[in-house]
Amino acid sequence: GDLPAVTGQRNVLISLPVGGTVAGLLESLSQRYGDDFRSRVFNGPTKLHHTMLIFVDGENIKGRGGLAAKLSDSEVEVIMLPMFGGG
Repeated sequence: GDLPAVTGQRNVLISLPVGGTVAGLLESLSQRYGDDFRSRVFNGPTKLHHTMLIFVDGENIKGRGGLAAKLSDSEVEVIMLPMFGGG
């Protein structure tokens, strides 16, 4: 998607406190990359854009509790995919 245009890179390594959640990760990234990042990911203070898909270790967060999905206490892979329409 277009998130690398905001972050300046395709992969970002970030450390979070033990017991971290997807919401905490996104808040940390929003603080790091500012309003441009936040506006591309969120459609409100705590609501993802309907076009944003987020996977943790290959599983859609919708099946893991959404933004409240817990991240393991070891290394995890989080993939953010903004969907695009068109034809």
